[in-house]
Amino acid sequence: MFFVISGYLITGIIASEVKAGSFSFAQFYERRVRRLLPALYAMVALTAIPSLHYLLTSERQEFFRSAAAVATFTSNFFFWFQSGYFDHAAVEKPLLHTWSLAVEEQFYLALPIMLWALLRSFRSSRLALPVFLFLLTLASFALCIWLMKTDRSATAFFMSPPRAWEFMIGGLVAMPGLPVLRHALAQQIAKMIALVLLAIPIFALRAGPGFPGFDALTPCIGAAIFIWSGIGVPTLARRWYSPLGVARFFGQISYSLYLWHWPLFTFARFSKNGLVLDSGDKIALFALTVAISYLSWRFVEQPFRDRRLAPTRRAAFGVAGIATIVLLIGSAGGMILSLGVSNSDRAAARLESYSDYDFRSLYRYGTCFATASGRVDDACLVPAPGKANILLWGDSYAAHYLHGLGETIDRQAENILQAAQPACMPSFDAAAQGTAFCRELATQVGAFLRGQQPDRVVISADWVEYARPPRFDGMIADLRRTIAKLNGLGIPVVLLGPGVQFRTQLPSMLVRAHLRQVEARADDFLLPDIFALDETMKAALPKGERFSYVSVLDAVCPARQCPLTIDDGIPLSWDYGHLTAEGSVYVVGKIAPLLGLKK
Repeated sequence: MFFVISGYLITGIIASEVKAGSFSFAQFYERRVRRLLPALYAMVALTAIPSLHYLLTSERQEFFRSAAAVATFTSNFFFWFQSGYFDHAAVEKPLLHTWSLAVEEQFYLALPIMLWALLRSFRSSRLALPVFLFLLTLASFALCIWLMKTDRSATAFFMSPPRAWEFMIGGLVAMPGLPVLRHALAQQIAKMIALVLLAIPIFALRAGPGFPGFDALTPCIGAAIFIWSGIGVPTLARRWYSPLGVARFFGQISYSLYLWHWPLFTFARFSKNGLVLDSGDKIALFALTVAISYLSWRFVEQPFRDRRLAPTRRAAFGVAGIATIVLLIGSAGGMILSLGVSNSDRAAARLESYSDYDFRSLYRYGTCFATASGRVDDACLVPAPGKANILLWGDSYAAHYLHGLGETIDRQAENILQAAQPACMPSFDAAAQGTAFCRELATQVGAFLRGQQPDRVVISADWVEYARPPRFDGMIADLRRTIAKLNGLGIPVVLLGPGVQFRTQLPSMLVRAHLRQVEARADDFLLPDIFALDETMKAALPKGERFSYVSVLDAVCPARQCPLTIDDGIPLSWDYGHLTAEGSVYVVGKIAPLLGLKK
């Protein structure tokens, strides 16, 4: 949405100034320098102070590297290199939000040159600019969709070319030939349509790798329609406490609000035992963010924009250059100082290493889990003659039991088959599968079971995610159909209930507890919803001879006291719920009798 607004404003300014013969690259970039850099650099410099207290050595190094990326307008590249399906702790990166500002700054570098050249070359043509923007929009959107379809959603998200179409949609709204809504009723209808389109992502989109792509199209069109509905409407004087007066206030401080909200919330999370903020925390932080953002707008943004500070263009560029050099030198100094290792860092290093935990061999990554096509290798579904064949089917929360099963079963008597894909619920219902590779897996499993009959199917998944309101009833109905179909084939089914899940990354919470010298308590760390969901699923699923529900939580967490570490301090999970190798062995050891496994 914000890219659309930026595209509308900048395209309109450049087009009108070029047409009037008053456009100047120096003037354009001076305005950008005055608008963006002072508040940005102030935020980065002040954010460095709490980083010295709250961040580990490696995290401080990453912080100062990201600060250097901010100063060179490349933070989208910096965070792109760190992205991945199991990328950990986005909320632990204080400058993560600056990726979007880097994309915007890159847009400001490219668009003025293109528009100036086009408008100078086709001065007599009114269609040249809108046609150019339209074609550029189509090309950028096509690139974005292609990247999404080829499993490169991180590239589509962080890089400028596949996000340019969002700016271009705003630029198309700024075209002089676009009809203006003159009737008040038409303007109100357009605003309502825009608000509906903007609200759809809030209620309909799931967290995951589906954005931007088609998921971004609805809010961008909504933003464009909202802007269009207000073109030509006179701005009326409003009292500061009126709804439009409040909206105007937040519009004034919006840039500083954008800059400060993320680092404030990030460091506030570090001060909590469970690294999770409650409602009261969020309300207080919002008020603090608004207050700091107002001060930033009033005493940092405004003096530079109204030329009380750096009154000339030369002074503005000079101050920006010096500030950039100082920020880069400070970032380099911070990285050098972070090379040393403190006692706290040494004690936390073991836990911190789980941030880069290599789970691939444990899950049979790329063969029986997370394959590009969705279909697992045929070798993953080969029954062993003379043994009890057990099919493990589900998503990553099924795959993380594989290592424990392999270490627990009697290999002379039992054989584990595996069919798992990230974010794919074990279901035969195509409508329940959100992506093409999930449907491929469901089709493959269905075909396998029609030709083979394993002795047992064990299904497990991230039930917390699939049961989020209002999807619980649909999930249960789908599971009932899947269980009935398997039982109809004569196959017994075991469903593993929700596993131990945490509010955020368990190793990170343990590290923060160590650094703050507080006791690591399960009550502070556990996701509270898991116990209620376990009981609800247990009651909602069928009771039968060929189906059994295994409560992992009852087996692992007596009296709801779940272990945080095992075997001399090894975390149970390497993230917020996926088990470590030792954790997998521990949990499977607890539930093995309930699965009927031979040990």
